[in-house]
Amino acid sequence: MAEEIDRVLASIQGLSLANGTTDLPSLRSRRAANPKQNLVGATKALILATEATTSHAQRLLSAADKISGPGHDFTHLVSLRRRAKALADITVTFGDAFDCYILSQIKSLAGPGTTAEKLLSHFDAHLRGITQDVVSSTTDEGSVLREILERCYSESLQRSGTLNFDNYADSLDETCLESPYDPDFESEEYYEHENRLEVDEAYANAFRYNRRLKAERKEQEHKKKKENWIGFWVKALQRCHNGPTLFYPPASHLSQCHLTDVPRYLFRTFDQASSVRSNEDVVASVESISDESNSRVDILSKPTEVSIRMLHGHLTKLCFGGGDKSDNLMSWSSSLLFVIQYAVWRCHHRRCGEDEVKICAIDTRKFPRGQFARDMTLLRAYRQTAKHDEGMNEFFDFRLNREDYDNGEFLSQGQVHHKGQSSIVSLDQLIKAGLHDLYPEFKEESEKSSWTNRVRSLRSRWSAEQLTTKLDIQAALSVAGVCFKTFEAPDIAMLLLLFKNRQLRPTTTTTTRPPPFHSVTEKCQGVLKDYGPEEVQRYMKILETTAFTDRDNKAGDSVRKLLSFAQGPQLLEDVFDCS
Repeated sequence: MAEEIDRVLASIQGLSLANGTTDLPSLRSRRAANPKQNLVGATKALILATEATTSHAQRLLSAADKISGPGHDFTHLVSLRRRAKALADITVTFGDAFDCYILSQIKSLAGPGTTAEKLLSHFDAHLRGITQDVVSSTTDEGSVLREILERCYSESLQRSGTLNFDNYADSLDETCLESPYDPDFESEEYYEHENRLEVDEAYANAFRYNRRLKAERKEQEHKKKKENWIGFWVKALQRCHNGPTLFYPPASHLSQCHLTDVPRYLFRTFDQASSVRSNEDVVASVESISDESNSRVDILSKPTEVSIRMLHGHLTKLCFGGGDKSDNLMSWSSSLLFVIQYAVWRCHHRRCGEDEVKICAIDTRKFPRGQFARDMTLLRAYRQTAKHDEGMNEFFDFRLNREDYDNGEFLSQGQVHHKGQSSIVSLDQLIKAGLHDLYPEFKEESEKSSWTNRVRSLRSRWSAEQLTTKLDIQAALSVAGVCFKTFEAPDIAMLLLLFKNRQLRPTTTTTTRPPPFHSVTEKCQGVLKDYGPEEVQRYMKILETTAFTDRDNKAGDSVRKLLSFAQGPQLLEDVFDCS
Protein backbone atom coordinates (compact mmCIF):
# COMPACT_ATOMS: atom_id res chain seq x y z
CA MET A 1 0.00 0.00 0.00
CA ALA A 2 2.96 2.31 0.63
CA GLU A 3 3.76 2.34 -3.08
CA GLU A 4 0.29 3.67 -3.92
CA ILE A 5 0.68 6.44 -1.33
CA ASP A 6 4.09 7.34 -2.74
CA ARG A 7 2.63 7.62 -6.23
CA VAL A 8 -0.19 9.87 -5.07
CA LEU A 9 2.06 12.14 -3.01
CA ALA A 10 4.59 12.35 -5.83
CA SER A 11 1.82 13.41 -8.22
CA ILE A 12 0.43 16.11 -5.95
CA GLN A 13 3.76 17.38 -4.60
CA GLY A 14 4.32 21.03 -5.54
CA LEU A 15 1.41 21.22 -7.96
CA SER A 16 0.60 24.86 -8.66
CA LEU A 17 -3.15 25.39 -8.59
CA ALA A 18 -5.55 28.29 -8.50
CA ASN A 19 -5.32 28.94 -4.78
CA GLY A 20 -1.60 28.37 -4.39
CA THR A 21 0.84 25.50 -4.21
CA THR A 22 -0.27 22.40 -2.34
CA ASP A 23 1.58 22.34 0.97
CA LEU A 24 2.55 18.70 1.44
CA PRO A 25 5.26 17.06 3.51
CA SER A 26 8.25 16.04 1.45
CA LEU A 27 8.56 12.44 0.38
CA ARG A 28 11.85 12.15 2.25
CA SER A 29 10.25 13.14 5.55
CA ARG A 30 7.21 10.98 4.90
CA ARG A 31 8.96 7.84 6.11
CA ALA A 32 9.26 9.35 9.57
CA ALA A 33 5.69 10.58 9.60
CA ASN A 34 2.36 8.75 9.40
CA PRO A 35 1.74 8.02 5.69
CA LYS A 36 -1.98 7.81 6.28
CA GLN A 37 -2.03 11.31 7.79
CA ASN A 38 0.07 12.60 4.89
CA LEU A 39 -2.37 11.18 2.37
CA VAL A 40 -5.39 12.58 4.20
CA GLY A 41 -3.80 16.03 4.39
CA ALA A 42 -2.74 15.92 0.75
CA THR A 43 -6.20 14.81 -0.32
CA LYS A 44 -7.93 17.61 1.58
CA ALA A 45 -5.56 20.17 0.08
CA LEU A 46 -6.14 18.82 -3.40
CA ILE A 47 -9.91 18.85 -2.98
CA LEU A 48 -9.87 22.52 -1.97
CA ALA A 49 -7.50 23.39 -4.79
CA THR A 50 -9.56 21.47 -7.32
CA GLU A 51 -12.77 23.20 -6.27
CA ALA A 52 -11.11 26.60 -6.59
CA THR A 53 -9.56 25.68 -9.94
CA THR A 54 -12.89 24.43 -11.28
CA SER A 55 -14.54 27.68 -10.25
CA HIS A 56 -11.81 29.75 -11.96
CA ALA A 57 -12.02 27.60 -15.09
CA GLN A 58 -15.77 28.11 -15.36
CA ARG A 59 -15.34 31.89 -15.11
CA LEU A 60 -12.57 31.76 -17.71
CA LEU A 61 -14.71 29.79 -20.15
CA SER A 62 -17.57 32.21 -19.63
CA ALA A 63 -15.27 35.16 -20.36
CA ALA A 64 -13.72 33.44 -23.38
CA ASP A 65 -17.14 32.94 -24.95
CA LYS A 66 -17.59 36.71 -25.04
CA ILE A 67 -14.31 37.32 -26.91
CA SER A 68 -14.31 37.05 -30.69
CA GLY A 69 -12.11 38.11 -33.56
CA PRO A 70 -8.35 37.93 -34.20
CA GLY A 71 -5.50 39.75 -32.51
CA HIS A 72 -5.57 38.14 -29.09
CA ASP A 73 -2.46 36.94 -27.26
CA PHE A 74 -2.72 33.15 -26.86
CA THR A 75 0.44 32.80 -24.74
CA HIS A 76 -1.42 32.43 -21.47
CA LEU A 77 -3.98 30.10 -23.02
CA VAL A 78 -1.22 27.81 -24.30
CA SER A 79 0.38 27.80 -20.86
CA LEU A 80 -2.98 27.03 -19.28
CA ARG A 81 -3.59 24.19 -21.70
CA ARG A 82 -0.27 22.59 -20.76
CA ARG A 83 -1.05 22.83 -17.07
CA ALA A 84 -4.53 21.44 -17.66
CA LYS A 85 -2.93 18.49 -19.46
CA ALA A 86 -0.62 17.97 -16.48
CA LEU A 87 -3.62 18.04 -14.18
CA ALA A 88 -5.41 15.48 -16.37
CA ASP A 89 -2.36 13.20 -16.19
CA ILE A 90 -2.33 13.51 -12.42
CA THR A 91 -6.03 12.64 -12.36
CA VAL A 92 -5.32 9.42 -14.27
CA THR A 93 -2.41 8.61 -11.95
CA PHE A 94 -4.55 9.20 -8.89
CA GLY A 95 -7.35 7.07 -10.33
CA ASP A 96 -4.94 4.20 -10.96
CA ALA A 97 -3.48 4.57 -7.47
CA PHE A 98 -6.95 4.54 -5.94
CA ASP A 99 -7.88 1.39 -7.87
CA CYS A 100 -4.66 -0.29 -6.72
CA TYR A 101 -5.35 0.73 -3.14
CA ILE A 102 -8.88 -0.72 -3.19
CA LEU A 103 -7.66 -3.95 -4.81
CA SER A 104 -4.87 -4.25 -2.26
CA GLN A 105 -7.46 -3.91 0.52
CA ILE A 106 -9.54 -6.70 -1.01
CA LYS A 107 -6.58 -8.98 -1.76
CA SER A 108 -5.30 -8.60 1.80
CA LEU A 109 -8.38 -10.54 2.93
CA ALA A 110 -7.29 -13.63 0.99
CA GLY A 111 -4.62 -15.85 2.47
CA PRO A 112 -1.43 -16.53 0.48
CA GLY A 113 -1.70 -19.49 -1.86
CA THR A 114 -5.46 -19.79 -1.41
CA THR A 115 -7.98 -20.28 -4.19
CA ALA A 116 -9.38 -16.83 -3.40
CA GLU A 117 -5.98 -15.25 -4.07
CA LYS A 118 -5.75 -17.00 -7.44
CA LEU A 119 -9.28 -15.96 -8.33
CA LEU A 120 -8.65 -12.33 -7.38
CA SER A 121 -5.63 -12.33 -9.65
CA HIS A 122 -7.60 -13.96 -12.48
CA PHE A 123 -10.44 -11.42 -12.20
CA ASP A 124 -8.17 -8.38 -11.72
CA ALA A 125 -9.48 -6.53 -14.79
CA HIS A 126 -13.11 -7.11 -13.81
CA LEU A 127 -12.41 -5.97 -10.24
CA ARG A 128 -10.92 -2.75 -11.56
CA GLY A 129 -13.94 -2.23 -13.79
CA ILE A 130 -16.33 -2.73 -10.87
CA THR A 131 -14.30 -0.32 -8.73
CA GLN A 132 -14.40 2.37 -11.42
CA ASP A 133 -18.14 1.90 -12.04
CA VAL A 134 -19.00 2.20 -8.35
CA VAL A 135 -16.78 5.24 -7.78
CA SER A 136 -18.35 6.97 -10.80
CA SER A 137 -21.95 6.25 -9.82
CA THR A 138 -22.02 6.31 -6.02
CA THR A 139 -23.91 9.03 -4.18
CA ASP A 140 -22.39 8.13 -0.81
CA GLU A 141 -18.62 8.57 -0.83
CA GLY A 142 -18.30 7.10 2.66
CA SER A 143 -19.69 3.76 1.52
CA VAL A 144 -17.57 3.18 -1.58
CA LEU A 145 -15.77 0.08 -0.30
CA ARG A 146 -19.02 -1.47 0.92
CA GLU A 147 -20.71 -0.83 -2.41
CA ILE A 148 -17.74 -2.31 -4.28
CA LEU A 149 -17.82 -5.45 -2.13
CA GLU A 150 -21.60 -5.76 -2.51
CA ARG A 151 -21.23 -5.51 -6.28
CA CYS A 152 -18.44 -8.12 -6.29
CA TYR A 153 -20.55 -10.44 -4.14
CA SER A 154 -23.47 -10.06 -6.53
CA GLU A 155 -21.27 -10.71 -9.57
CA SER A 156 -19.91 -13.87 -7.95
CA LEU A 157 -23.45 -15.15 -7.35
CA GLN A 158 -25.06 -14.53 -10.72
CA ARG A 159 -24.73 -17.14 -13.45
CA SER A 160 -23.78 -14.44 -15.92
CA GLY A 161 -21.77 -12.49 -13.34
CA THR A 162 -18.33 -11.28 -14.31
CA LEU A 163 -16.87 -12.82 -11.14
CA ASN A 164 -18.69 -16.15 -11.33
CA PHE A 165 -16.39 -19.03 -10.40
CA ASP A 166 -17.49 -21.01 -13.46
CA ASN A 167 -15.72 -18.48 -15.70
CA TYR A 168 -12.44 -19.25 -13.92
CA ALA A 169 -13.02 -23.02 -14.00
CA ASP A 170 -13.86 -22.93 -17.72
CA SER A 171 -10.61 -21.13 -18.47
CA LEU A 172 -8.69 -23.86 -16.64
CA ASP A 173 -10.52 -26.65 -18.44
CA GLU A 174 -9.64 -25.15 -21.79
CA THR A 175 -5.92 -25.39 -21.00
CA CYS A 176 -5.95 -28.92 -19.59
CA LEU A 177 -5.49 -32.13 -21.61
CA GLU A 178 -6.70 -35.42 -20.23
CA SER A 179 -3.42 -37.00 -21.38
CA PRO A 180 -2.61 -39.63 -22.33
CA TYR A 181 -6.22 -40.48 -23.20
CA ASP A 182 -7.18 -37.18 -24.81
CA PRO A 183 -7.61 -37.56 -28.61
CA ASP A 184 -5.74 -34.29 -29.12
CA PHE A 185 -2.75 -35.78 -27.33
CA GLU A 186 -2.37 -38.37 -30.14
CA SER A 187 0.06 -40.59 -28.25
CA GLU A 188 0.67 -44.33 -28.54
CA GLU A 189 -1.00 -44.72 -25.15
CA TYR A 190 -4.16 -43.18 -26.57
CA TYR A 191 -4.46 -45.66 -29.45
CA GLU A 192 -3.63 -48.60 -27.19
CA HIS A 193 -6.27 -47.43 -24.74
CA GLU A 194 -8.90 -47.19 -27.51
CA ASN A 195 -8.14 -50.73 -28.68
CA ARG A 196 -8.43 -52.18 -25.18
CA LEU A 197 -11.81 -50.50 -24.70
CA GLU A 198 -13.09 -52.45 -27.69
CA VAL A 199 -11.67 -55.90 -26.81
CA ASP A 200 -11.38 -55.94 -23.00
CA GLU A 201 -14.78 -55.60 -21.28
CA ALA A 202 -13.29 -55.62 -17.76
CA TYR A 203 -10.86 -52.87 -18.73
CA ALA A 204 -13.69 -50.84 -20.29
CA ASN A 205 -15.89 -51.20 -17.18
CA ALA A 206 -13.03 -50.22 -14.90
CA PHE A 207 -12.23 -47.22 -17.08
CA ARG A 208 -15.83 -46.02 -17.07
CA TYR A 209 -16.06 -46.51 -13.29
CA ASN A 210 -12.86 -44.57 -12.64
CA ARG A 211 -13.93 -41.85 -15.04
CA ARG A 212 -17.25 -41.50 -13.22
CA LEU A 213 -15.50 -41.31 -9.84
CA LYS A 214 -13.09 -38.72 -11.21
CA ALA A 215 -15.98 -36.66 -12.59
CA GLU A 216 -17.83 -36.83 -9.26
CA ARG A 217 -14.73 -35.77 -7.32
CA LYS A 218 -14.14 -32.96 -9.77
CA GLU A 219 -17.75 -31.79 -9.44
CA GLN A 220 -17.55 -31.87 -5.63
CA GLU A 221 -14.27 -29.97 -5.67
CA HIS A 222 -15.75 -27.45 -8.10
CA LYS A 223 -18.80 -26.97 -5.88
CA LYS A 224 -16.64 -26.52 -2.78
CA LYS A 225 -14.34 -23.98 -4.41
CA LYS A 226 -17.32 -22.08 -5.81
CA GLU A 227 -18.93 -21.99 -2.38
CA ASN A 228 -15.66 -20.81 -0.80
CA TRP A 229 -15.36 -18.07 -3.43
CA ILE A 230 -18.83 -16.75 -2.63
CA GLY A 231 -18.08 -17.17 1.08
CA PHE A 232 -14.97 -15.02 0.65
CA TRP A 233 -17.14 -12.05 -0.38
CA VAL A 234 -19.59 -12.70 2.45
CA LYS A 235 -16.73 -12.54 4.96
CA ALA A 236 -15.29 -9.47 3.24
CA LEU A 237 -18.61 -7.68 3.66
CA GLN A 238 -18.81 -8.68 7.31
CA ARG A 239 -15.35 -7.18 7.92
CA CYS A 240 -16.11 -4.00 6.01
CA HIS A 241 -17.06 -0.88 7.95
CA ASN A 242 -20.85 -0.45 7.70
CA GLY A 243 -21.03 -3.72 5.77
CA PRO A 244 -24.16 -5.88 5.94
CA THR A 245 -24.58 -8.97 8.11
CA LEU A 246 -25.89 -11.49 5.59
CA PHE A 247 -27.87 -14.67 6.06
CA TYR A 248 -25.54 -17.26 4.55
CA PRO A 249 -26.85 -20.86 4.82
CA PRO A 250 -23.56 -22.54 3.74
CA ALA A 251 -22.01 -21.23 6.97
CA SER A 252 -24.70 -23.08 8.91
CA HIS A 253 -24.91 -26.68 10.05
CA LEU A 254 -28.63 -26.61 9.15
CA SER A 255 -28.82 -28.71 5.99
CA GLN A 256 -32.45 -27.78 5.29
CA CYS A 257 -31.94 -24.02 5.44
CA HIS A 258 -32.37 -22.47 2.00
CA LEU A 259 -33.14 -18.81 1.38
CA THR A 260 -36.32 -18.16 -0.57
CA ASP A 261 -36.60 -15.42 -3.18
CA VAL A 262 -37.38 -11.93 -1.90
CA PRO A 263 -40.15 -9.77 -3.42
CA ARG A 264 -39.10 -6.53 -5.03
CA TYR A 265 -40.38 -4.29 -2.23
CA LEU A 266 -40.20 -4.61 1.54
CA PHE A 267 -41.66 -2.22 4.11
CA ARG A 268 -41.40 -1.43 7.81
CA THR A 269 -43.21 0.97 10.13
CA PHE A 270 -41.28 2.96 12.71
CA ASP A 271 -41.52 5.92 15.07
CA GLN A 272 -39.68 7.33 18.07
CA ALA A 273 -40.94 4.48 20.27
CA SER A 274 -39.48 1.75 18.03
CA SER A 275 -37.02 -0.61 19.71
CA VAL A 276 -34.48 -0.36 16.88
CA ARG A 277 -32.86 2.72 15.39
CA SER A 278 -34.59 3.77 12.17
CA ASN A 279 -33.99 6.93 10.19
CA GLU A 280 -33.47 8.21 6.65
CA ASP A 281 -30.15 6.38 6.30
CA VAL A 282 -30.09 3.19 8.35
CA VAL A 283 -32.12 0.61 10.22
CA ALA A 284 -30.02 -0.78 13.09
CA SER A 285 -30.82 -3.67 15.42
CA VAL A 286 -30.69 -3.37 19.20
CA GLU A 287 -27.52 -5.49 19.35
CA SER A 288 -25.75 -3.46 16.66
CA ILE A 289 -26.17 -0.39 18.87
CA SER A 290 -24.90 -2.02 22.07
CA ASP A 291 -22.45 -4.61 20.67
CA GLU A 292 -21.46 -3.74 17.11
CA SER A 293 -18.86 -6.49 16.71
CA ASN A 294 -21.17 -9.31 17.78
CA SER A 295 -23.92 -7.98 15.53
CA ARG A 296 -21.70 -8.81 12.54
CA VAL A 297 -22.08 -12.55 13.25
CA ASP A 298 -24.70 -14.31 11.12
CA ILE A 299 -27.44 -15.95 13.21
CA LEU A 300 -27.08 -19.08 11.05
CA SER A 301 -23.47 -19.53 12.17
CA LYS A 302 -24.24 -19.19 15.88
CA PRO A 303 -24.95 -22.16 18.20
CA THR A 304 -28.48 -23.45 17.67
CA GLU A 305 -29.58 -22.67 21.22
CA VAL A 306 -28.47 -19.05 20.87
CA SER A 307 -30.05 -18.65 17.44
CA ILE A 308 -33.43 -20.12 18.30
CA ARG A 309 -33.63 -18.07 21.49
CA MET A 310 -32.94 -14.89 19.52
CA LEU A 311 -35.44 -15.81 16.80
CA HIS A 312 -38.21 -16.68 19.26
CA GLY A 313 -37.50 -13.63 21.40
CA HIS A 314 -37.63 -11.29 18.41
CA LEU A 315 -40.85 -12.69 16.96
CA THR A 316 -42.65 -12.59 20.31
CA LYS A 317 -41.36 -9.27 21.68
CA LEU A 318 -43.68 -6.39 22.54
CA CYS A 319 -44.27 -3.67 19.95
CA PHE A 320 -43.15 -0.96 22.36
CA GLY A 321 -40.04 -0.95 24.52
CA GLY A 322 -36.29 -1.34 24.24
CA GLY A 323 -36.16 -5.05 23.45
CA ASP A 324 -33.47 -7.59 24.36
CA LYS A 325 -29.97 -6.17 23.94
CA SER A 326 -28.88 -9.40 22.22
CA ASP A 327 -31.61 -9.09 19.57
CA ASN A 328 -29.84 -8.62 16.24
CA LEU A 329 -32.93 -8.98 14.05
CA MET A 330 -35.18 -6.40 12.41
CA SER A 331 -38.60 -7.08 10.88
CA TRP A 332 -39.87 -6.10 7.45
CA SER A 333 -43.01 -7.03 5.55
CA SER A 334 -43.77 -7.64 1.90
CA SER A 335 -47.35 -6.47 2.57
CA LEU A 336 -47.87 -2.72 2.32
CA LEU A 337 -51.47 -3.32 3.47
CA PHE A 338 -50.19 -4.86 6.71
CA VAL A 339 -47.64 -2.08 7.26
CA ILE A 340 -50.17 0.72 6.71
CA GLN A 341 -52.61 -0.79 9.20
CA TYR A 342 -49.72 -1.21 11.65
CA ALA A 343 -48.97 2.51 11.26
CA VAL A 344 -52.65 3.31 11.93
CA TRP A 345 -52.58 1.07 15.00
CA ARG A 346 -49.35 2.56 16.41
CA CYS A 347 -50.64 6.08 15.89
CA HIS A 348 -53.84 5.19 17.77
CA HIS A 349 -52.10 3.48 20.69
CA ARG A 350 -49.40 6.12 21.09
CA ARG A 351 -51.94 8.92 20.69
CA CYS A 352 -49.43 10.68 18.48
CA GLY A 353 -49.76 12.68 15.29
CA GLU A 354 -50.00 10.88 11.97
CA ASP A 355 -46.87 12.69 10.87
CA GLU A 356 -44.87 10.96 13.63
CA VAL A 357 -45.39 7.40 12.36
CA LYS A 358 -43.44 6.60 9.22
CA ILE A 359 -43.01 3.82 6.70
CA CYS A 360 -39.71 2.86 5.11
CA ALA A 361 -39.99 1.23 1.68
CA ILE A 362 -36.96 -0.39 0.04
CA ASP A 363 -36.20 -1.90 -3.35
CA THR A 364 -34.62 -5.26 -2.48
CA ARG A 365 -32.84 -5.44 -5.84
CA LYS A 366 -30.46 -2.77 -4.53
CA PHE A 367 -29.28 -5.03 -1.69
CA PRO A 368 -27.06 -8.13 -1.73
CA ARG A 369 -28.61 -11.59 -1.62
CA GLY A 370 -28.89 -12.72 1.99
CA GLN A 371 -29.62 -9.22 3.30
CA PHE A 372 -33.18 -10.44 3.99
CA ALA A 373 -34.55 -13.85 4.95
CA ARG A 374 -38.15 -15.01 5.24
CA ASP A 375 -39.26 -15.68 8.82
CA MET A 376 -40.70 -19.00 7.61
CA THR A 377 -37.26 -20.05 6.37
CA LEU A 378 -35.75 -19.68 9.83
CA LEU A 379 -38.77 -21.14 11.60
CA ARG A 380 -38.54 -24.27 9.45
CA ALA A 381 -34.77 -24.48 9.92
CA TYR A 382 -35.07 -24.51 13.73
CA ARG A 383 -38.37 -26.41 13.88
CA GLN A 384 -36.97 -29.64 15.32
CA THR A 385 -35.10 -27.85 18.09
CA ALA A 386 -38.21 -25.88 19.05
CA LYS A 387 -40.09 -29.12 19.76
CA HIS A 388 -38.06 -29.54 22.95
CA ASP A 389 -39.69 -26.45 24.47
CA GLU A 390 -43.47 -26.46 24.84
CA GLY A 391 -43.87 -22.70 24.54
CA MET A 392 -41.62 -22.44 21.49
CA ASN A 393 -43.22 -25.48 19.91
CA GLU A 394 -46.69 -23.97 20.20
CA PHE A 395 -45.51 -20.65 18.76
CA PHE A 396 -43.65 -22.28 15.85
CA ASP A 397 -46.73 -24.37 15.01
CA PHE A 398 -48.92 -21.27 14.97
CA ARG A 399 -46.60 -19.26 12.72
CA LEU A 400 -45.98 -22.11 10.29
CA ASN A 401 -49.55 -23.39 9.99
CA ARG A 402 -51.84 -20.35 10.27
CA GLU A 403 -51.59 -18.85 6.79
CA ASP A 404 -54.32 -16.34 7.61
CA TYR A 405 -51.84 -14.67 9.97
CA ASP A 406 -48.98 -14.74 7.48
CA ASN A 407 -48.11 -11.13 6.77
CA GLY A 408 -45.01 -11.67 4.67
CA GLU A 409 -42.47 -11.07 7.42
CA PHE A 410 -38.81 -10.88 6.40
CA LEU A 411 -35.86 -10.38 8.71
CA SER A 412 -32.55 -8.56 8.45
CA GLN A 413 -29.52 -8.52 10.74
CA GLY A 414 -27.22 -5.86 12.14
CA GLN A 415 -27.44 -2.64 10.17
CA VAL A 416 -29.20 -2.03 6.86
CA HIS A 417 -27.90 1.08 5.11
CA HIS A 418 -30.69 2.12 2.76
CA LYS A 419 -29.84 5.73 1.89
CA GLY A 420 -30.64 6.33 -1.79
CA GLN A 421 -32.38 2.96 -2.07
CA SER A 422 -35.53 3.72 -0.13
CA SER A 423 -38.49 6.03 0.31
CA ILE A 424 -39.56 7.31 3.73
CA VAL A 425 -43.15 8.47 4.06
CA SER A 426 -45.34 9.36 7.04
CA LEU A 427 -48.89 8.17 7.55
CA ASP A 428 -49.96 11.81 7.28
CA GLN A 429 -48.34 12.13 3.85
CA LEU A 430 -50.10 8.97 2.63
CA ILE A 431 -53.45 10.31 3.75
CA LYS A 432 -52.93 13.74 2.21
CA ALA A 433 -51.83 12.11 -1.06
CA GLY A 434 -55.14 10.26 -1.33
CA LEU A 435 -54.90 6.99 0.64
CA HIS A 436 -58.37 7.48 2.12
CA ASP A 437 -59.78 8.26 -1.32
CA LEU A 438 -58.55 4.89 -2.54
CA TYR A 439 -59.30 2.95 0.65
CA PRO A 440 -61.66 4.81 3.04
CA GLU A 441 -61.57 1.72 5.28
CA PHE A 442 -58.28 2.95 6.75
CA LYS A 443 -60.02 5.95 8.34
CA GLU A 444 -62.74 4.01 10.18
CA GLU A 445 -62.29 5.14 13.79
CA SER A 446 -63.72 1.97 15.32
CA GLU A 447 -61.06 -0.16 13.60
CA LYS A 448 -57.94 1.87 14.43
CA SER A 449 -57.43 -0.06 17.67
CA SER A 450 -57.10 -3.35 15.77
CA TRP A 451 -54.07 -4.53 13.81
CA THR A 452 -53.56 -8.13 12.65
CA ASN A 453 -57.23 -9.06 12.96
CA ARG A 454 -58.18 -5.89 11.09
CA VAL A 455 -55.82 -6.90 8.28
CA ARG A 456 -57.45 -10.35 8.16
CA SER A 457 -60.85 -8.70 7.98
CA LEU A 458 -59.82 -6.39 5.13
CA ARG A 459 -58.32 -9.25 3.15
CA SER A 460 -61.53 -11.21 3.51
CA ARG A 461 -63.64 -8.19 2.51
CA TRP A 462 -61.47 -7.49 -0.53
CA SER A 463 -61.08 -11.10 -1.70
CA ALA A 464 -64.04 -11.10 -4.11
CA GLU A 465 -63.01 -10.20 -7.67
CA GLN A 466 -64.08 -6.71 -8.71
CA LEU A 467 -63.59 -4.14 -11.43
CA THR A 468 -61.29 -1.13 -11.20
CA THR A 469 -62.37 2.43 -11.94
CA LYS A 470 -60.23 5.09 -13.55
CA LEU A 471 -60.61 7.08 -10.33
CA ASP A 472 -59.02 4.16 -8.47
CA ILE A 473 -56.06 4.27 -10.83
CA GLN A 474 -55.71 8.04 -10.47
CA ALA A 475 -55.81 7.80 -6.67
CA ALA A 476 -53.22 5.00 -6.60
CA LEU A 477 -50.89 6.91 -8.92
CA SER A 478 -51.27 10.02 -6.78
CA VAL A 479 -50.21 8.18 -3.63
CA ALA A 480 -47.36 6.43 -5.45
CA GLY A 481 -46.06 9.55 -7.17
CA VAL A 482 -46.20 11.83 -4.13
CA CYS A 483 -45.05 9.40 -1.43
CA PHE A 484 -42.68 6.95 -3.13
CA LYS A 485 -40.65 9.17 -5.43
CA THR A 486 -37.62 6.88 -5.41
CA PHE A 487 -39.57 4.17 -7.24
CA GLU A 488 -41.60 3.95 -10.46
CA ALA A 489 -45.12 5.24 -9.78
CA PRO A 490 -46.91 2.54 -11.86
CA ASP A 491 -45.15 -0.20 -9.86
CA ILE A 492 -46.21 1.14 -6.46
CA ALA A 493 -49.66 2.04 -7.76
CA MET A 494 -50.15 -1.56 -8.85
CA LEU A 495 -49.13 -2.74 -5.38
CA LEU A 496 -51.71 -0.43 -3.84
CA LEU A 497 -54.47 -1.43 -6.22
CA LEU A 498 -53.86 -5.13 -5.55
CA PHE A 499 -54.90 -4.80 -1.91
CA LYS A 500 -58.17 -5.84 -3.57
CA ASN A 501 -58.65 -8.84 -5.83
CA ARG A 502 -59.18 -6.91 -9.03
CA GLN A 503 -60.26 -8.33 -12.36
CA LEU A 504 -57.45 -8.28 -14.92
CA ARG A 505 -57.50 -7.80 -18.64
CA PRO A 506 -56.90 -11.00 -20.63
CA THR A 507 -53.18 -11.50 -21.18
CA THR A 508 -52.12 -11.13 -24.79
CA THR A 509 -48.90 -12.45 -26.25
CA THR A 510 -49.05 -10.37 -29.42
CA THR A 511 -48.74 -6.94 -27.85
CA THR A 512 -45.86 -4.81 -29.06
CA ARG A 513 -45.91 -2.64 -25.95
CA PRO A 514 -42.79 -3.21 -23.80
CA PRO A 515 -43.52 -4.84 -20.43
CA PRO A 516 -44.61 -2.04 -18.07
CA PHE A 517 -43.40 -3.61 -14.87
CA HIS A 518 -40.35 -5.24 -13.35
CA SER A 519 -39.41 -8.52 -15.02
CA VAL A 520 -38.90 -11.28 -12.46
CA THR A 521 -38.00 -14.21 -14.69
CA GLU A 522 -35.58 -15.73 -12.17
CA LYS A 523 -37.45 -14.84 -8.99
CA CYS A 524 -40.81 -16.25 -10.08
CA GLN A 525 -39.46 -19.79 -10.09
CA GLY A 526 -40.22 -19.99 -6.38
CA VAL A 527 -43.58 -20.68 -4.78
CA LEU A 528 -45.73 -17.55 -4.78
CA LYS A 529 -46.77 -17.94 -1.16
CA ASP A 530 -43.14 -17.61 -0.09
CA TYR A 531 -43.44 -13.94 -1.02
CA GLY A 532 -46.18 -13.30 1.52
CA PRO A 533 -49.99 -12.97 1.80
CA GLU A 534 -52.52 -13.01 -1.03
CA GLU A 535 -52.21 -9.35 -2.07
CA VAL A 536 -48.45 -9.80 -2.48
CA GLN A 537 -49.01 -13.02 -4.40
CA ARG A 538 -51.40 -11.22 -6.75
CA TYR A 539 -48.71 -8.62 -7.45
CA MET A 540 -46.00 -11.23 -8.04
CA LYS A 541 -48.31 -13.30 -10.23
CA ILE A 542 -48.94 -10.33 -12.52
CA LEU A 543 -45.21 -9.75 -12.77
CA GLU A 544 -44.67 -13.42 -13.57
CA THR A 545 -47.30 -13.31 -16.31
CA THR A 546 -45.82 -10.13 -17.78
CA ALA A 547 -42.33 -11.60 -17.70
CA PHE A 548 -43.58 -14.75 -19.41
CA THR A 549 -45.55 -13.13 -22.21
CA ASP A 550 -42.84 -10.55 -22.90
CA ARG A 551 -39.85 -12.71 -21.99
CA ASP A 552 -38.11 -11.97 -25.29
CA ASN A 553 -38.24 -8.22 -24.85
CA LYS A 554 -34.83 -7.18 -23.54
CA ALA A 555 -35.60 -3.48 -23.14
CA GLY A 556 -38.42 -3.75 -20.63
CA ASP A 557 -36.57 -2.53 -17.55
CA SER A 558 -34.76 0.37 -19.21
CA VAL A 559 -37.90 1.48 -21.04
CA ARG A 560 -39.88 1.46 -17.82
CA LYS A 561 -37.38 3.81 -16.18
CA LEU A 562 -38.05 6.36 -18.92
CA LEU A 563 -41.82 6.28 -18.46
CA SER A 564 -43.29 9.60 -17.45
CA PHE A 565 -45.91 9.91 -14.74
CA ALA A 566 -48.46 10.80 -17.42
CA GLN A 567 -48.12 7.33 -18.96
CA GLY A 568 -49.07 5.63 -15.69
CA PRO A 569 -52.86 5.53 -16.22
CA GLN A 570 -52.60 3.80 -19.59
CA LEU A 571 -50.09 1.28 -18.26
CA LEU A 572 -52.39 0.31 -15.41
CA GLU A 573 -55.46 0.24 -17.64
CA ASP A 574 -53.58 -2.31 -19.74
CA VAL A 575 -53.39 -4.53 -16.65
CA PHE A 576 -56.72 -3.98 -14.88
CA ASP A 577 -60.18 -4.38 -16.36
CA CYS A 578 -61.76 -0.92 -16.18
CA SER A 579 -64.78 -1.67 -18.37
